[in-house]
Order: sequence, then C-alpha cells, then structure tokens
Amino acid sequence: MISQARRKYSSRTGLIAETRFKRSAEKLGLKVMKSQKNEDIHMHVDYWLSHEGGVNHGVDVKGNNLPDEIWCEFSNVNGEPGWMYGHAKIVAFDMPEEGGFCIVDTKDLRRYCEKHVDDIVVTEKSQAYKKKYQRNGRKDLITRINLSDLKAIDSYRVWEYFKEY
Repeated sequence: MISQARRKYSSRTGLIAETRFKRSAEKLGLKVMKSQKNEDIHMHVDYWLSHEGGVNHGVDVKGNNLPDEIWCEFSNVNGEPGWMYGHAKIVAFDMPEEGGFCIVDTKDLRRYCEKHVDDIVVTEKSQAYKKKYQRNGRKDLITRINLSDLKAIDSYRVWEYFKEY
C-alpha cells in the first residue's frame, strides 16, 4: 500500500515533469494541449502534441525516475493493460542526468520489452531488471530497464529542458 506522503510526492514530481515537458515541447515549436482526465487515466495520454495544423499525437510523460532506472508497465494495478499498451505515440521520461526528456516511440519501447524481458515473474524489486515484477497483493506486471537499454531503441532522442525565462 502506498503511503499518503509517497502519493503526494509522486503527484507533485509528476506535475513538475509535465510542466517541464510542456515547455520543452513548445520550445520545439509544437502545439501542446493537456489531455482530459479520462484520456489520462484510460488512454495513458498526458498531452496531445501537434505541428501547425497537423495531426494530434499523444504523449505519456514519466517523471519521478531514479538515475538509470526506467520502469515499464505491462499491466496496471487492476490487471488491465499498462501504459505501454495505451494510446500515446511517444513516452517522455524526465531524466535530469540527460539534460531533458528521453523520448521513445511507445510501440518501439513495447517491442523492446516484449523481446528482451524474460517471461519470469519475480516478487523482489531488486530482481526486476528485464524480468516481470509483481508487487505483493497487486495485479500489476512491470519491469525495470536501464537508460542504456532505452538508448538502444532506434527512436530514442532527447528533448532538452527549456531553460529560458
């Protein structure tokens, strides 16, 4: 069970990551529109991005990462498809050690995890690297990969933080 303090911390850092992302995307000339609450929850889309007059593409922003530690979700706590199977075209990991957001196409990340993560379920967080990890009493199924794994994905790129005010 997540403590109230941890939930508040995660929410606060998630909002900071989303604000950083919005500014970075706008710096690149993209139009950024916050998703509706139901799109965020059910579609795993935090923002809709588009070029002038272009098609909207969903993005899922992931904050609160530890250095060199990326958690990917096959199934959520309700046992439903996790965010790797949502409607976001890209995933943006807030990675200060890279100076911005590490971006990958969601389908490429999903393919990478499906190919490189062992179909072995572990219950110890320390054993979760490239294995499916399930927390006690939960229906989620997640895995941990490293930044070097993310960089091996062809669609990997970094969007630098917006630093001008």
